[in-house]
Amino acid sequence: MDKTRDTWLRAGIEYYIEKIEHYIRVQVLQVRGVRSVRKMRPDEVMKREAESILRALPKGAFTVALDVRGRMMDSPGLAGMLTDLETRGAEDMAMLIGGAFGLAPEVLDRANMRLSLSPMTFTHDIARLILVEQIYRACTINAGEPYHH
Repeated sequence: MDKTRDTWLRAGIEYYIEKIEHYIRVQVLQVRGVRSVRKMRPDEVMKREAESILRALPKGAFTVALDVRGRMMDSPGLAGMLTDLETRGAEDMAMLIGGAFGLAPEVLDRANMRLSLSPMTFTHDIARLILVEQIYRACTINAGEPYHH
């Protein structure tokens, strides 16, 4: 939701985004998290976050929602998915990471795909780092470069 505060995480995320930009165009959109979360029920927080997320989504983007109940995929599988989207002419892809309570049902319903990074729970900042590293890895796999091994 909000910007990454930990400098080491922010540096890692920026590092991989810069590397990804050698292969594909990247734009990171972060929506502001809901304030006064402790005074609200989780479903209220998720509903407000959903409104911001859905407003920020690029029109026509293939949307992947990170969800612990989503499809598990290995790195070559992610590379193949990116290739398939490119082949089908998809111009934009949005990867959505929820806040503390996850993504609201309306966001999950809007997604073209649900993807799980792991059955474990990560902070959204750690999920961002894992996700950008995996996207970079997928780009190198598709380019036939040795990073994957």
